Amino acid sequence: MPSKKKSLGKKSPHKKTMTKGIEKKILLRDNSSVMHRIETLHQIALQIDSAGSIDEILDIIRREAKWLVTFEVCLIGLLNRSLTHYVIHTLSPIADATELGSKHFSVDEGTLGWVIRNNTSFMDEIKSHPTSSPMFEGRLEDMGIKSMLVVPLQKGNDVIGSIAFGSITPKCYKEEDSTIAQCFGLYVATAIKNTSIFEDAQKRLTQIELISEVSSRLTSLLQLGQLLDVAATAIQKTFNYFDVTVFLLSDDKSELILEAHSGSFTDFLPKGYRQRSGEGIIGWVVQEGKKVICNDVSLDPRYKAYEYHNTKSEIALPIKIERQVVGVLNVEDTKIHAFDETDAVVLETLADQLGSGIKNAKLYEETQQANMKLTELDNEKSEFLGIVSHDFRSPLSSIILASKSLLKNPAIQGVQRVKDYLLLIVNQANRLNQLAEDTLSITKIESGKLSYYFKIVNVQRLIQDALSSIRFSSRHQLDFKVDPKILFIKGDQAKLRQLVQNLVSNAVKYSPEGGKVSIIAEDSPPDHILVSVADEGIGIPSEKIEKLFQKFSRIDTSEARGIRGAGLGLWICKEVVQAHG
Repeated sequence: MPSKKKSLGKKSPHKKTMTKGIEKKILLRDNSSVMHRIETLHQIALQIDSAGSIDEILDIIRREAKWLVTFEVCLIGLLNRSLTHYVIHTLSPIADATELGSKHFSVDEGTLGWVIRNNTSFMDEIKSHPTSSPMFEGRLEDMGIKSMLVVPLQKGNDVIGSIAFGSITPKCYKEEDSTIAQCFGLYVATAIKNTSIFEDAQKRLTQIELISEVSSRLTSLLQLGQLLDVAATAIQKTFNYFDVTVFLLSDDKSELILEAHSGSFTDFLPKGYRQRSGEGIIGWVVQEGKKVICNDVSLDPRYKAYEYHNTKSEIALPIKIERQVVGVLNVEDTKIHAFDETDAVVLETLADQLGSGIKNAKLYEETQQANMKLTELDNEKSEFLGIVSHDFRSPLSSIILASKSLLKNPAIQGVQRVKDYLLLIVNQANRLNQLAEDTLSITKIESGKLSYYFKIVNVQRLIQDALSSIRFSSRHQLDFKVDPKILFIKGDQAKLRQLVQNLVSNAVKYSPEGGKVSIIAEDSPPDHILVSVADEGIGIPSEKIEKLFQKFSRIDTSEARGIRGAGLGLWICKEVVQAHG
């Protein structure tokens, strides 16, 4: 018996030691699990740090979060810019099946909103939270979720959202899970915040580039329709908005007319669509002359809904010319809370540029219409001058013929006074005839109706014919030479005769004191001839030479003021020479 007692006495301490040994082993295994999860968290954090966008961060969470926390449902709620709502991003297959992805909830709704507002974690049964929402928690319960672990996404003092894990197992989550989830939330919040800052900077840079691009293109476009199409397309494509439209007020300001559109439904509202100026958000903008930022159109009674339209947010800005509203730049998107004040500033700048562009385009259009009217008037003027000039020539020819016949009459030859009068009549009639011929040539040249008939022309005879119609005074000397190598050329004989006649007439007219007038025709290899007309008259100031061949242009000098002329002869000469190549 004593030996048995001794034996029993030895076993008891040994058993206690074994128990402590088991407890120690269990504790070591739990510590190892925590250390493993922390190491995994560190590895996931490195992946998150290297992500280039928020979408990449969410993809990493979807792929790796299962190694940190047990769940069937994983999702994130991210605050919008106005801090009034959070948008859900589902990050597990069962969460995807809830169809909560991209849904917006007020921060007063659901467990995620409560965690965001209070910056406090929640870990309990899903039914136990006082702010449970049928639209959120009710949907999760329908999928069999019993337990929830929700922690804030916090960077510094800023809470940007919350991350939630859900399990079908009751009382699934422990303090260790909450600690790991909170650490994970800090990593995720920091990465999303930093990425958001970078993405915002990129967006602002893109906006500035858009303003510069649109401004540059608007200043170069003067067709109103093209200008508005370019602006609408640039805004919609750059920021991937759902729909961008430009409306302009009708002349009586009773209707808004859709002038440009860019978006997902190209035929949704066709160009020319009309809407009364008091209807919808755009109608309000026109009447009040103020912008509207509506980040949830379902809450705005002014919003006019259209069939097959997916609009959730709308921003409408007045387009003004000199403080008068002339239209509306309207931008719509399928996301709730798609616009903030920075977007409004950018779009307001673009609306101002549109106003300037529309003003320039309308001025251009008015100028074009005025030019068309002036062209019509000019054509009518040319037609009238052509008719008058043509009708002048017949009576003038009769006057000249009759006067020359009288001059040959022996009875007139003996009366010097009558002879002088007849010579005056002939000279002035010839002058009028030349003016009529020049005017007729101008009207034909301007209308493109002046016809040229090219044939072989004798240069010497051409110049002689031109000289025969010019009256030289006894004070002028004439020097006329034609190179034998160029007796024949190809050209319009009548136009070339008029050309030489105008040049020689000018030489005589501007040599009032007489002097020599030289006409020389010589070869100008390889395939031209050079006809020179020179005089010893009053000359031309070098700085005014470029005005010589302009229509109705005359050189205004003291020596030339007493000499009459219409300023047409040299312009006609230039046109004839150019027509001959």
